[in-house]
Amino acid sequence: MNTLPNSNRIIVHIDMDAFFASVEQLLHPEYRGKPVIVGARPGQRGVVSTASYEARTYGIHSAMPISKAYQLCPKGIFVSGNHKTYSDFSRKIQRLFSTFTPLVEMASIDEAFLDVTGCPHLPENWRRLGEFIRGQISETIHLPASIGIAPNKFLAKIASDLKKPQGLVTVTESEKQRFLAPLPIQRMWGVGEKSASMLIRDGIRTIGDMQKYDENYLARRYGKFGSHLFYLAHGIDNRPVTNDHIRKSIGRETTFQHDSNDRKYLYTILGTLAQDIGTRLRAKGILGTTITLKVRYNNFSTHTKRKTLSLPQDADHIIFNVSKELFDSISIAQKVRLLGISVSGLCPSAHAEQMDLFNQQQDTQNELYASIDQIRKKYGTNSIIMGNTLPNS
Repeated sequence: MNTLPNSNRIIVHIDMDAFFASVEQLLHPEYRGKPVIVGARPGQRGVVSTASYEARTYGIHSAMPISKAYQLCPKGIFVSGNHKTYSDFSRKIQRLFSTFTPLVEMASIDEAFLDVTGCPHLPENWRRLGEFIRGQISETIHLPASIGIAPNKFLAKIASDLKKPQGLVTVTESEKQRFLAPLPIQRMWGVGEKSASMLIRDGIRTIGDMQKYDENYLARRYGKFGSHLFYLAHGIDNRPVTNDHIRKSIGRETTFQHDSNDRKYLYTILGTLAQDIGTRLRAKGILGTTITLKVRYNNFSTHTKRKTLSLPQDADHIIFNVSKELFDSISIAQKVRLLGISVSGLCPSAHAEQMDLFNQQQDTQNELYASIDQIRKKYGTNSIIMGNTLPNS
């Protein structure tokens, strides 16, 4: 971030609104206009994955325990969800985006950055461009989306989030500092609860407050973090949109709405993550040998620990048990704001079978998970949950 960005770039950030819940409402017309909570059914252990905007009016949010969501909205529609279905929709969305530009970076299953600089078949006017893209998503995928358009990824991401759902916000190079100035500092990437408290104590409450200081002062005061804040406060972000889809790992992480050091709750999150990753590995016909745990605390410090297995695996319970072992080896001195698991060292399942032809126990495990996956595919992700992916099991 040490040079000015190319002000002629046109970066679009597209964020699908309440993606999982919107897919459920599309596939089930009777759900439309009603509070839909995706994650688990009442009485099951689990957390909210996505809540429709109707559900959010009851105070329901991602990572909330299902039991709490049910207390807030007992008449809501609770569904376990189907990750394969959501992935299928995500691939359709990505294919549509690739008709706009070859530079598509899927930031997650439901959001993407597009570099549409110099695309002659798209409207030049940014607002018309956003309306065109949103219209194509609506007509082709039939799902709602919010869009931000700006000269860089940081600005586009903030813009897409300001007027959800179905928002459209544009920020030009000449507007960017005025656009950022009134926003709270928590909008800046890297500013968590602890760093926000520190900045507020120093009288920096908005991005505009940050803009009053030069880089040297901020670097002396906050180190490298200060230089990072300086550039973002002035809307400077040189990261390119990349479309390198070489798969090196499969993982998932979740950021909590409220930080927690409740180990029982955190184990439940690990179980949910492990189940999701195992299902995705088996669906793709691949296994992995290295399991990595990511823990981010409420002061935004991040720690990772990993373990390499003797044989590649794709089983939920193994991913969970290893992740739990790694988690238990960490001293939780502060509240946790994010947990993540990833599996790397990937190889095709057929290759692993050749390595271990005579392992009857492995064959039995494969048959078990094949049955589990069939049940989940038919009845939802949380229709069957392995007992050893849950706490106290």
